[in-house]
Amino acid sequence: MGCFAFRSGGKSGSSSSTSSRPQQHPRPGARTPPAKSAPASTSSSSSSSGAGAGAQSNTKAAAASAPAAASSATPTRTIQELSEERGAQRLRVFDLDELGSATNGFSRALKLGEGGFGSVYRAFFRSAAGARVVLAVKRLNQRSLQGHKQWLAEVQFLGVLEHPNLVKLIGYCAVDSEASKHRLLVYEFMPNKSLDDHLFNRAHPPLSWRLRLQIMLGAARGLDYLHEGVPEVQVIYRDFKASNVLLDAEFKPKLSDFGLAREGPTEGKTHVSTAVRSGLQGRPRSRPCIMSLLA
Repeated sequence: MGCFAFRSGGKSGSSSSTSSRPQQHPRPGARTPPAKSAPASTSSSSSSSGAGAGAQSNTKAAAASAPAAASSATPTRTIQELSEERGAQRLRVFDLDELGSATNGFSRALKLGEGGFGSVYRAFFRSAAGARVVLAVKRLNQRSLQGHKQWLAEVQFLGVLEHPNLVKLIGYCAVDSEASKHRLLVYEFMPNKSLDDHLFNRAHPPLSWRLRLQIMLGAARGLDYLHEGVPEVQVIYRDFKASNVLLDAEFKPKLSDFGLAREGPTEGKTHVSTAVRSGLQGRPRSRPCIMSLLA
């Protein structure tokens, strides 16, 4: 059984890195004399053309300032930069032997499920105070086509992102040997499994409407955080489905599996492809999420 001390990371990384960037009444016009003759009409048209020129000038000034404002609102840092800055402080590097001991040699009896990335196991650790801690260990399948790239995406994104409706990544393990490459991720344990289990597995009782609404709102808050909650970067999730919405002991939803996540537009880029290649071997077919909750 593995043993390690938990450290309270806090939220100093996200709060300290957040920077705030700074962002007339029209004068009443003079009275126009009554139109008595042609000259008065000419004066009126001259005044109108002057006002039109002023409005055109203001429009040009606003148009010129719009790109600058948009540029200041566009994220300027990459997830890799943020991961190197914050991930090293938040994530723990686990030893392969320690994870093997915590999962009893990756025993089938402790296996929680299997996805495109690999298998997930229940793992038992001891805290510094001696209390038993249950975590989840995801182990890369050596035959998986997702491999190192998506493992790295999980480490980078979840090492930076922190929100009550996102699953928490505790740490990772990366060991290369002549025989194989080992890639593992360690998460907080979610005792109520996934939303997919409760919607499509008859072994679970139907969710009440109160819980369905709670799950929908929580998932929406998680997506909103990914899009707008981190000033330095925007995240496109790209894998929103029922099997990736995990439920804690109180059925609070948490988005998981960021292997397909992608950064949103950054400074100098106006377009990011969100296409996901179909036919990924080993990846379960997506099931609708929100519509299933309403069924």
